[in-house]
Amino acid sequence: MIANFFNKTKPINFVVLSVLMVLVFIIGLIIGLPKEFTLVFFLKKVIYLLVSILTIFILNFIIRKNTLTDDNAFAILFFIIMLGFFSTTFFNKNIFIANFILLFSFRRIYSLRTAIKPKEKIFDSAFWIGVASLFNIWSIIYLVLLFAAIWVFKKRDWKHILIPVIGYISPIFLAFTYLLMTDNTSTFYNFWVLDYSFNYSEYTSIKFLTPILFLFLFTLISILPTIRKSLISKMDFKSTWTVLIIHIILSLIIVLVAPVKNGSEFLFLFFPLGILFANYMQIIKRYWVKETILYLFLIVLITVYIA
Repeated sequence: MIANFFNKTKPINFVVLSVLMVLVFIIGLIIGLPKEFTLVFFLKKVIYLLVSILTIFILNFIIRKNTLTDDNAFAILFFIIMLGFFSTTFFNKNIFIANFILLFSFRRIYSLRTAIKPKEKIFDSAFWIGVASLFNIWSIIYLVLLFAAIWVFKKRDWKHILIPVIGYISPIFLAFTYLLMTDNTSTFYNFWVLDYSFNYSEYTSIKFLTPILFLFLFTLISILPTIRKSLISKMDFKSTWTVLIIHIILSLIIVLVAPVKNGSEFLFLFFPLGILFANYMQIIKRYWVKETILYLFLIVLITVYIA
């Protein structure tokens, strides 16, 4: 029933997905509610909720425009459920904002597979990565994704190698100029402190260990059939799939080196994993298997909430 409902993209899907996003957000808000609840805190979270709902439509635009999945809403559904797995994402301002900004970069990166305005796309994607880096320095790693896309999508002009550097530096330069004018350059230098940590002790708790193991196993199950499908597909899909796999690897690196391990760092993985899982769902022919997978995701979500 659930699989059949989300198997085709319909307007009602986005109503249901928006309601689900609100529910996930509210439950996460209740779980992470501070001892001193203030009006300012409430207003900030309302803004985060509105941005989260807006994310649904941005994701749909990126997916449809670049044909990352067939005509279904599975990728967005998985994205929302994974947000529920790690509801702390709503409380980490810098990661939340950086990830939202990066969506505009990913939109341009995946659209490089077409021959339309490659220079503008390369500049825009690097520009948005630069902006995201001002909120989370590890966003800089997605420059590797951009260069990989330039190579995979065969945009290998020497100008296309130089443009990302100019695009990335532009917002950095503007930020430095503003902070220099306001005599606050120390803030600028703080942006570039590459903090990292390899302490994963936080992940041993049930609320983290359960979704992490589940996502790890489901990724292993999903990735081989989808890679096999990409190998026999048209060159466009094959190239896009190569970029997606690189995207997942780079996002995983960000998770592994994140200085604070509170679950919010997993937000960088949700977009590429959502695409991967959606494509795996498309390969499955039996609806009862799809239903089982979706119910397993919901069971893990409930487990996280009651842990």
